Amino acid sequence: MHMLRALGVLLVGLLTFPASYAVDVPALTDLRADLIEAKALHVPILLLIHSQGCTYCHYVMEDHLRPMVLSGKYVNRALIRQLAADDAQDLLDAQGERVSAKDFARALKVRFYPTIVFLGMDGQPLKERLIGVANIDLYGTQLEGALQRAETQIKPE
Repeated sequence: MHMLRALGVLLVGLLTFPASYAVDVPALTDLRADLIEAKALHVPILLLIHSQGCTYCHYVMEDHLRPMVLSGKYVNRALIRQLAADDAQDLLDAQGERVSAKDFARALKVRFYPTIVFLGMDGQPLKERLIGVANIDLYGTQLEGALQRAETQIKPE
């Protein structure tokens, strides 16, 4: 009986869950357009390059990037995007040329997933990069530190 009541409460909660919590991390589909936006905001592009089905990639997306987008606190700090390197979808690069997600990731020298690459306003990778998840307990701190260092490469002090 208690189990049925608990399931009922869970179901009602899921059905009334605010749609705003279902926010997605925008996919990188048009780097040229994103560069225009990043230049206007004077912020780096924080790009998660991941593989579908990767457990650590899912962790970074769900526990870090999605909450960052949902909070709205990062709008003036970074343009947050994600790219599934194994996706069959093409994207437009900084020159407006069609390129596969796999080739784009390869051009950025991404070999392991998840990798977070910070792109400057010219579309080129900045020095900062997070490869993999070495320690779940420290990942948030590492991500924040990398973002701060990327911001200093973009914004004059």
